[in-house]
Amino acid sequence: MLDYIFFDSSLSAKFKDHLTKAGIEFQVQIDENFGSVQGEILSISDDTNETILSELQDLYDDLQDRMEQLLEQGDEGLMINAAGMEVKLKDGSMCILRVSPEIITRILTVLEFDELQAFIENIARSVEEPDNGHFCHNLNKE
Repeated sequence: MLDYIFFDSSLSAKFKDHLTKAGIEFQVQIDENFGSVQGEILSISDDTNETILSELQDLYDDLQDRMEQLLEQGDEGLMINAAGMEVKLKDGSMCILRVSPEIITRILTVLEFDELQAFIENIARSVEEPDNGHFCHNLNKE
């Protein structure tokens, strides 16, 4: 699945409208794990035609530019200034790692949401269990 994240319902609606008109099936997931704002994740099949994917990426980029403009123009810009990824720590507790929405959105143009989550979890694990040994070594022989 390919994921597109939105932090504004009107922009999300435009993207969903485009998907519907193009006959592209999609799933919607509301995710409250983005820190101070609620994110909406729209997922489509990764088997989608490359030409259509290119068009969708152009539309998504335009909508993200519009989101930046909305944040800069409105008073809400100060309220929507953080996103986050929830990570389960070694002791079982949950922690939210806060990141700017622009960075999360940009990363998700390359990675799928699950890949980003795995990357964040790997970072958290590395912080909790640091490996200060040589970087280059064969893990299979240890």
